[in-house]
Amino acid sequence: MQESAVQFPPEATSGDYRLVVTSIGEASPATARSIAVGLNVSVQSVLDAFYRAPSILVDQVSLDIAEQMQTLLNSLGYETAIEASAEAVPATQVYVDIAAYLTDAKQFDRVTTELARFIGASEADASRLLSTPPGVVLGSVTEATLEALRKRLGEGVELIASSPEQAFYDVFLSADSADQASHTCAELRRRGYTPMAEQGCALMGLSKSEADQLWSIFHKANSLRVINRDFLRYDLVLTDPGAGPTQRAQKVLRDMAGIPEHLIERVFAATPITLIDALPAGELEAAMTACSDAGLNVRADLISFMHLGLRITRTSQPGLLRNTLSSLGLLDPAQASLPELPFHLPCHFPELQARIIRSALQAAGTDVELVEVAA
Repeated sequence: MQESAVQFPPEATSGDYRLVVTSIGEASPATARSIAVGLNVSVQSVLDAFYRAPSILVDQVSLDIAEQMQTLLNSLGYETAIEASAEAVPATQVYVDIAAYLTDAKQFDRVTTELARFIGASEADASRLLSTPPGVVLGSVTEATLEALRKRLGEGVELIASSPEQAFYDVFLSADSADQASHTCAELRRRGYTPMAEQGCALMGLSKSEADQLWSIFHKANSLRVINRDFLRYDLVLTDPGAGPTQRAQKVLRDMAGIPEHLIERVFAATPITLIDALPAGELEAAMTACSDAGLNVRADLISFMHLGLRITRTSQPGLLRNTLSSLGLLDPAQASLPELPFHLPCHFPELQARIIRSALQAAGTDVELVEVAA
């Protein structure tokens, strides 16, 4: 349903009060157009006020008009406050970019729907944002918007906020061929950079200005990914038994990795084994230091661009499994029967997509393992 434009009389521009948007709250940005028309301002200026709250939406209006506008905006789900125009303006905010990481694949559909509503996009576009590493879903917004989004999305998703001006950036090669990767590295050297490798991570620790410059040069060729380091995620892996389950090691495994005490000896017997999944980059150094101090030999595996295979080991409902695989496009509908168990699905998938498929198959009564794909 299309909303009517909100109309305010000419005297709305004369008075001693202002209306401040303190948070986007439960509102949808789809309402921005009607509000912009009513205020005779651009839609973008209204969206900026909403996503960069606290911010002044209108200033120097009468108290009556401010109250009318507040009633309207509050009814739409926004959080607002009326202030005297003589008061100090809201302090300048530090703008952040926000990346989302789905921790519970079963929540994907719900989170996608809520994200689409929050950013005013289609569910298909919201799905692409979530599924494209490192999952950046909003840019240049305030902490108030971060908190509103966190409340809106609820359980099953983690949000990381980072100031793009203060962040460091890592550069990853995404070339289609070895020749293109070699050419890209040669061009980097010509510009004064020293690539660490001709695959994977090529450069680390760039400033925002350096990252922007590289992006402007290489984005058309699509041979580089320039990623805010704060948004990268890692698996923390115990590489070998080392000194074994000492008291300090057990404490770290219990307190930091959440491993039950009765399973700790099994963990040491199963090395290499992942202790913590999808650890944000900002928490990595402290975690590795804690492990090292406890005598645990660990490594950090970057998972943000990882591809995984799926191995189906058992199913209680073969017919449902076959139908599910067919609906996901992972089995030829003309194929009369499943391959003999256990079997691997024929494709490799980005990490999030692999977890979503595993969740769907588990719901169909199937045991599925994620299998790391050799680089």
